[in-house]
Amino acid sequence: MVSTTFYLKYRPQRLKDLDLEEVREGLSRIAKGGKFPHALLFAGPKGTGKTSAARIFSKVVNCQNPKDGEPCNECDACREIAKGTTMDLIEIDAASNRGIDDIRALRETIKLSPAKLKYKVYIIDEVHMLTIEAFNALLKTLEEPPQHAIFILCTTEPDKLPETIISRCIRFNFRKAKIQEIIQGSLKRAVDGEKLEVEKGVLEEVAKAAGGSFRDAHKILEELATEEGKITLEQTKRLLGQIEELSPEKLLPLLEKNDVKGALKEIQRIVDMGVDLENYTLKLLETLRRGLLEKMGVEEEMVEALKNFDASQIKGLISLFSRAAGELRFSPIPQLPLELAVVEWCDDKISNPKSQMSNLKKKDSLSQSQNSSFKLQISSLRQIEEKWAEILTKIKPQNHSIEALLKATKIKDFQDGWLTLEVFYKFHKERLETEKCRRIVEETVEKVIGIPVKLKCILGERKNNPTIEQSNNEEVDILEVANEIFNGKMS
Repeated sequence: MVSTTFYLKYRPQRLKDLDLEEVREGLSRIAKGGKFPHALLFAGPKGTGKTSAARIFSKVVNCQNPKDGEPCNECDACREIAKGTTMDLIEIDAASNRGIDDIRALRETIKLSPAKLKYKVYIIDEVHMLTIEAFNALLKTLEEPPQHAIFILCTTEPDKLPETIISRCIRFNFRKAKIQEIIQGSLKRAVDGEKLEVEKGVLEEVAKAAGGSFRDAHKILEELATEEGKITLEQTKRLLGQIEELSPEKLLPLLEKNDVKGALKEIQRIVDMGVDLENYTLKLLETLRRGLLEKMGVEEEMVEALKNFDASQIKGLISLFSRAAGELRFSPIPQLPLELAVVEWCDDKISNPKSQMSNLKKKDSLSQSQNSSFKLQISSLRQIEEKWAEILTKIKPQNHSIEALLKATKIKDFQDGWLTLEVFYKFHKERLETEKCRRIVEETVEKVIGIPVKLKCILGERKNNPTIEQSNNEEVDILEVANEIFNGKMS
């Protein structure tokens, strides 16, 4: 009977087994040096081996009989980490545990010595999903970590992490795997381990379809291995053809023909199939990017679905679907941003197909203020929320009282360049709207996110509690803040 979960069964167990050369060599240098950093950041796309590398490094720092920087995989520490039975390896999925309570608990337990191993290792997966409050609490832990603790932060979106977090980590970038890296590493291990017979060309097709992901390559191979007998090239192409039915590349010929009805039906088909629209749009943008690079002579491999598009048209599509990508999460109707992008593209061609290139050039020549507005429309509220901890950190040395007041506010909205904060006390509102306070906040926010903003405050409903809980798990006494204000410390 064929084994399941190839990705878990055949994941690397030693540093030298890691498939990405630069990651393998970088971690090996640290391991051989014997001086372990207290915080590492593993950043890169899904399925590129971040969690595998994190678990191997957990064995490296705790192995009782290491040899040349490698774990022995035989001692109690190595075996317990591999089985996931040790209390000293703590894995947190930030995508599902986003509350500050999880980081509060971490801050309390981290003070305790390891139950058995030399180091407590905390692996925080998708760390960019933590709330601002949780980031603040994590930062305090990273600033003063106990000697027995090591943090490994894993993320697919490092640009969403506060600079204060990144600066305290040794960073490793996990890139998408090359076709030969997938074949020679992941796929060969599974083929040999399962004693599979594969026809020539099968592994190449699987590796190409995996899109740089070791995990996806294993999933495809595992599905092929469910049938008895030799895995043939024909069988592989048949399965990959089913996968391609959900490929975003199927949308492009419809856009080329200006088939607005067909394109809208294709999007609806994708929705009906239960496809993740954010992931779908990302793959579409990746395809457009590869096509643009090919048109510019940077890449050699032609994207078949874009062969009849020129560079200006591809740039136009990238612009439209980039905007749609930024709007998906906030759309009341999930597919609406994609549908609007399709309609706008097709309408532009219908109204004046000959001047489409001219229109695209005009769009590329928007004024600086219009471009700023466009960027705000994409990133807007989400970007400021993600950078709020960094903004507060930069405001504090300029004026501690302003930082204290901002901690007691709530980010409410961001539209047309106006940042709206909800405050809960009238004197808060009055103070934050003074010329000096406004200028400090506006200038700091602009420096952090790179976009001019204007500040306004609205008075929200005040809670019965005379204090407002702060992001750093402390409470700012409103009366104390008021005392600072009225004693002239903000002047």
